[in-house]
Amino acid sequence: IKASANIRSTFMTDYQPDVCKDYKQTGFCGFGDTCKFLHSREDYKAGWQLDKDWQISKGDQNAKNEDGYNGNADVLKDTEHENLPFACFICKQSFKMPIVTNCGHYFCEVCFLKEFKKKSACYICGKDTNGVFKPARNIIKL
Repeated sequence: IKASANIRSTFMTDYQPDVCKDYKQTGFCGFGDTCKFLHSREDYKAGWQLDKDWQISKGDQNAKNEDGYNGNADVLKDTEHENLPFACFICKQSFKMPIVTNCGHYFCEVCFLKEFKKKSACYICGKDTNGVFKPARNIIKL
């Protein structure tokens, strides 16, 4: 038996069978209070959409922050070596495994982690670091 050439069959899968489709699309249901389905118009993003949005937002930030530069005037570019700190602000000694925070401040990795255990804010400016830091490549190069 050959299928008809002028009829197309399509399938629609209902992933939310408990939600009233009329109410979700239009805000009105002809059955009113007697409708047995949930009257909800909420839309939630799927997991892959949340991941994609997060990657986009972090990707833009990472492009700016690759070497600790986030656009602030007090944070320096690689070419301005003369203004880079020469010692850790916490231990007051030369850097051992230097890192840079999102706010652009430089510390020894060990010193930063010790202070982070006490509070998650930056030791210098008080901004929340969320535990994020990167190797300070511009100091390591010197």
